[in-house]
Amino acid sequence: MKALILLFVSGIFAMFGGIFNLKKILPLFSVAALLTVLGYLIYDQNYGPENLGNMLIFDSFSFKFTAIAVIGGILISWHSASGFAYKIDSKGDLLALMFFVLCGLTCMVSYNNLLMLFLGIEILSIPLYVLAGSNVHSAKSNEASLKYFIMGAFATGFLLLGITLIYGATHSFNLNEIRSMSETAINNFPGLLNTGLILIAVSFAFKIAAVPFHVWSPDVYEGSPTIVTAIMATIVKIGAIGAFLRLTIFLAPMLNYNWYFILAIISALTIITANFIAILQTDFKRMMAYSSISHVGYILLALLNPNTETTSTVAFYLISYTLATIGIFSILMIINKQHNETNQFSIFNGLSKKTPFLGLLLSVFLLSLAGIPPLPGFFAKYAIFKQAVDTHLWLVIIAICGSAISIFYYFKAISVMFFADNNYSTETNTEKNYLGYFALIITFILLAAISVFPSYFFNF
Repeated sequence: MKALILLFVSGIFAMFGGIFNLKKILPLFSVAALLTVLGYLIYDQNYGPENLGNMLIFDSFSFKFTAIAVIGGILISWHSASGFAYKIDSKGDLLALMFFVLCGLTCMVSYNNLLMLFLGIEILSIPLYVLAGSNVHSAKSNEASLKYFIMGAFATGFLLLGITLIYGATHSFNLNEIRSMSETAINNFPGLLNTGLILIAVSFAFKIAAVPFHVWSPDVYEGSPTIVTAIMATIVKIGAIGAFLRLTIFLAPMLNYNWYFILAIISALTIITANFIAILQTDFKRMMAYSSISHVGYILLALLNPNTETTSTVAFYLISYTLATIGIFSILMIINKQHNETNQFSIFNGLSKKTPFLGLLLSVFLLSLAGIPPLPGFFAKYAIFKQAVDTHLWLVIIAICGSAISIFYYFKAISVMFFADNNYSTETNTEKNYLGYFALIITFILLAAISVFPSYFFNF
C-alpha cells in the first residue's frame, strides 16, 4: 500500500516539477523515488500480506511483479534525460505518466476484485495512449497513439463484458467468492461462465499482444518514441502477464480442458507466427515487437499447468526478459538521437568498431533473449519448458524450434555490428549520455548476477 501511495505522490511531484522548471533534476528524482518504492516493497514483505478491503491484496505474488516493474522503471528513468529529448518542455509530464503507469500495474497484479482489475488496466492504459503519441511532430507517433487507443478500447470492451457474464454466473466480483461459487456456477450457468472467461482471456491476449490479437503491436512499437516502446515492451507486459496469471491461479477450479486447449493453441500460434515474421523485418523496433510477441508465447506455456512454482517461474522469466530488453532499447536510444526517424538495422553498422563497449553489451542482451547459455534467457526458458514438458510435450518442441529460429534474427543485428564493412553508419551517433551508460552497466551486472546465481533470483 505504501508503495502505491508513493508512486502516485511521485507522479504528482513530477508533473509539478515540469511546471516549475525542475526538469534537470526529474530523472534523478524519478530514480530516487523508485528506489524508495522498491525499499518499501521489500520492507512490507516482512509483515506478510496486506488486505485493502478485499479489493487489493499486497502479497508475495504482487511483490514479485511490482518489484520487477519498478526495477525496469529505474533503468528507464536513467535514460529519460535523453529519451524524452524530443519533448523537452514536457519532460515532467511524461515522467509523471510513467509513474501513473506503474500505479496501474500495481493494481493489476494485486487485485482481488475484478473491478480493481478493470481500474488497474485503465490507469495503466490511458497514460500510455498519451505517451505513444507524445512526439506530436511525428506522424508515426500520432498513428501509434490512435491505433493503441482503438485496440485498447476493444480490449476493454471484451474485459467488461466478460466480467459482467462472470458476475451473472457467480453474483460476485471478488475472486475468493467466485472461486467458492465455481461448482455452483459450472452446474447452473456453464454458458455464462465459460463465455465470460473466454472474453477476459481475449482481453488479456490483446494486452499482451498474443496471436491472433497482436496486429497492433508492431505498428505501435515502431511509431512510439523509443523510450515509450521500452515501457510497453517491459512494464506493460509485466502488468498484463501478472494479472493474467493471478486470474488463472485463482480461478483454476473453474478452468476446464477447453480453456487450456485454447490457451495452448494461442501459445503455439504466437511462437510460430512471431518468430517467422520477425525474420522478415528490416526495422529493428518492429523486429523487437515480434520478439516481444514470441516471448509472450513462451510465457503462456507456464499458464497451462499452474502449480506452486509457476509464479516464481514466470517472475524469473520476466526479470531476465526485462533486463535484456531495456538494455537493447537503451543502446538504441544512445546511438539514435532522433529516436523516431529511422531504426533500420543499418543503424548498427560498424558499432563494434566505433564503440566496442556498446557492441559487446548489445550482443549479450540479444543472445540472452535468444536463450543462449549461460545467459539468463537460457535458464528462464529452461524453467518454462521444464514445467510444461510433462503435459504439453508437443508445445515444448514447438517452443524449442521457435527459439532456434529466433537466433537468426537476433544475429542480424550482431552481424551488422561486427561483420559489416568498415564504413560506419552515418545514422549512428553515440552521444555522451553518462546516466544512460551507467544504467547499461547496472543492467549488465544484474544479468551477470542472474547467470551466476539463477536459483537465488528464481526464489526471490
